[in-house]
Formats: sequence, structure tokens, C-alpha cells
Amino acid sequence: MTRNRLQFNQRPLVTLMLLFTLAAARPAQAVAPCRGVNGGRVAVIGGAFAGGEAAAVALRHSDWWEPPQRSFHVIWGGSPSKGQDGLLHAAIAYQTSQLAALAWDWACLPRTASAWLGAAVGLGVAIPKELGDGFHQNGFSAPDMLWTAAGAVLPALHRQWPVSRAVALKVFYWPSPEYANRTGALPQLENDYAGQRYFLSFNPARASGAGGPWPRWLGIALGHGVPYWVTVPPINDWYLLLDLDLRGLPIKAAWWKTFSAVLDQGHLPMPGLRIRGGGVEVGVF
Repeated sequence: MTRNRLQFNQRPLVTLMLLFTLAAARPAQAVAPCRGVNGGRVAVIGGAFAGGEAAAVALRHSDWWEPPQRSFHVIWGGSPSKGQDGLLHAAIAYQTSQLAALAWDWACLPRTASAWLGAAVGLGVAIPKELGDGFHQNGFSAPDMLWTAAGAVLPALHRQWPVSRAVALKVFYWPSPEYANRTGALPQLENDYAGQRYFLSFNPARASGAGGPWPRWLGIALGHGVPYWVTVPPINDWYLLLDLDLRGLPIKAAWWKTFSAVLDQGHLPMPGLRIRGGGVEVGVF
């Protein structure tokens, strides 16, 4: 069953951009060494999570949930954005998971435990919104939660199994003409799906470790977008592109490791193919 969930998206893209920046911080080699789990910092993290969720519900409940209330129900249907909403959920969970893992590092938890607790937070941020949806017209979206879970788990896998670092989730955003020229309330920034592209990047050099013929700064990206924020029937844009892995560039400056980690959360336009329907376009995307 298809539902229009476009006006009730989970988080604005400005939050995603903020998480990109915060996720560049590094676990605590540079700060005082840990001597066991810091209970005070654990309490701060838990309080920040609970307070942030409560604030989001208080500020956005009237936008998310229009009356009347219904009995709890689950939906499995897609959306007129052809999956872009689900990919946005995955991207937000991916960044939240990274940020939360760094927070648990700060609380002096073991690195692997921090990774999986970060994944739990990445998943947990979506639950209050989806539960509210379940009691209103939108319905609890099982596909959105599956996308959220996938995005939340990937950073934990990066820590648990270093070979998984060959795969990364990246985002590109540029305001669409529909958003820039809108005359009404929609599309909003958060559901400007035609301006959003999501990429799963694979870098063979990260999979094989140091050495080998493949350049450490070059990956291959499979991407998805849509030409319009709502289409009937929905239209897919598929991308097969080169991807610039900034962390693999041979730059030795001390600041570059953090700076490149921030920028590498996004996909920079690179040559490749866009496939729409039966047509193939060559360009820089």
C-alpha cells in the first residue's frame, strides 16, 4: 500500500550536515587516558539522547502527527519519492551512529562496545517518531525502520571488521528547481528528494589493505535519486560513478585526517553514468 509520508519526514537535512561535521571528531587518544567507564559521562550521553528526543517531539509533533489518532498499525508500502525517504532515514542513522559511538568513546567504554551502542542510538532516534506514526494516519513504517537499522549498523561493522570500511554511505545535495522555485509550503528542505542523491561507495584498496594496484583515493559508487520530489508513477535515477575517497589522498598534514573525514561523508561530483528508464546519460554527477 502506497502512503504519502512526504510532509512528515524524520529529521531536516541541516541536522544531517551538522552530524557530518561532528562525526569527524576522533576517539580519545588526544585526551586523558581512560581508567574505566566514566559514569558521569554515560549519564550526560543518556540525558542528551532523552532530552533531544523529547525536544524533537515537543517541537514537531503538530507537523508529524495530524489528528485524529488511530489504533496502532504498521505499513509496508513505498512512497511517491521512490525510496528517497527510506534512504534519508538510512543516512541520518549512519551519521547518528558514528556520532554516538564517538560519544561512548568519550565515556571510556571499550571501542567495540561503543560501536554497537552507537548503532543502538542510531536506531533508537527513529523509534519515537515511528511509534507516533503508528498511532496516526502515516502508520509505523517497517521499510523506514529497516533502512534505519541498515544505516545504523554499518559504522559498527566498520569498527568490528576493518575490511567493511571498503563500503561507505555518502550523500550529495543541491537544492532542486522545485524547492528553489516553490510557491507553497512543499517541498520542504528535508523532503527535497529531487535535490538529494544517496551513494553506496566501494573502494577496493580499503578492502585489500595497504598496497596493491588500485589507488587508495578512488572508489566506485552506486547511487540513487529521483528527478522530481513526487512523481506518478515514481521514477528512478540510478548512478554508476567514480568516487573520490579523500581519506586516501597522499596528504600528510596533521589536520587532513579530520578534515578529509568530514568531507568524505559526502559524494563529490565525479564522471559516470545516469540511468533513467531506458536511457543512459554520460556526465559528471
